[in-house]
Amino acid sequence: MSKKILFLMVDFNGGGAEGVFVQLANYFSSKYQVHFMVLKLSGPNLKKLNKNIKLIKLKNNSSIKSIFKINNYIKKNNIDIAIGTLAMAYALAIANIFGSKKCKYISRIGSIISSNLSDLGFVKRFIMSLYQRVLNFSDIIITQSKSMDEDLKKYTNKKSEVIYNPISLNKILSLAKEKLSTKLDSKYYNIISVGRLAYEKDYKTAILSIAKLKKRYGNIKYYILGEGELKKELYEYSNYLDLKNDIIFTGYLGNPYPIMKNANVLLSTSLYEGFSNVILESLALNVPVVATDCPGGNKEIISNEKNGFLAKVGNSDDIVDKLILVKKQKDYNIDVSKFKINFIAKEYEKHF
Repeated sequence: MSKKILFLMVDFNGGGAEGVFVQLANYFSSKYQVHFMVLKLSGPNLKKLNKNIKLIKLKNNSSIKSIFKINNYIKKNNIDIAIGTLAMAYALAIANIFGSKKCKYISRIGSIISSNLSDLGFVKRFIMSLYQRVLNFSDIIITQSKSMDEDLKKYTNKKSEVIYNPISLNKILSLAKEKLSTKLDSKYYNIISVGRLAYEKDYKTAILSIAKLKKRYGNIKYYILGEGELKKELYEYSNYLDLKNDIIFTGYLGNPYPIMKNANVLLSTSLYEGFSNVILESLALNVPVVATDCPGGNKEIISNEKNGFLAKVGNSDDIVDKLILVKKQKDYNIDVSKFKINFIAKEYEKHF
């Protein structure tokens, strides 16, 4: 009888962690019995989940309140492997204490923990102790990059392993062939950013870089694909820098790949990253990347002059220099084969 795997996360929002779990669940559903449990049935990744996967919505909108339901479900359905995002790790940890000893509990860390904790004195120490206690109850912790794994060791001595995020290469290439929702004019230097409009993505530095690049280069268009709490502020900032006709806010796109494929470069100005799916997807489409050398996995993906350039965090002048270098360089050696879903899935299976 095939093993039973349970994936747990909050919802199906368009973030990287949600996309990774859906990819893995879909891949494993052809050989295992896959169950998928969430707090909320919302988000664009929901429709991407295979129909043969059993979907369970918890009645409570809190992972803490749902602990006993998760525990009972694992026991009742004889789940062999439970894989949860950090947001669900509290529930998994307690389920591991009181639950089935047959089940193996895997926690996946989606970001640099230290970067998520501001300097709040007692509050910071309290949060750190919670992280440590929760993670210690996992059988193994999956991190997405070497720097994330090193940061994790500040909080726990629990066994961990670096497993990079997967990409569904054939699917990306197929979706990229669909009709462009927004046409890109080849007479411009077309720059694109994809992601949630949030503080940690540092879009203000990106927009300032575009303003400086415009003065040096001239014909540019900057496309920002995504939604978020900072949209109004960023729109007003771009107008303040007289970029109303140079920056296009497309909002969230279910299929960003046709635009990404036709861009000249992807720009990522994050203050910190876990392991950027967007960067991988851009490289899969043979589009070079300028990304900040921030805490996280960027430096493990980007090799200067081979598939793009790394720039200093928060340094608009350095970002402009790197964008100009990308424009000048014509040939890149882009290879994403080691990130294919079948290779990454095998790394997870070693722990099943």
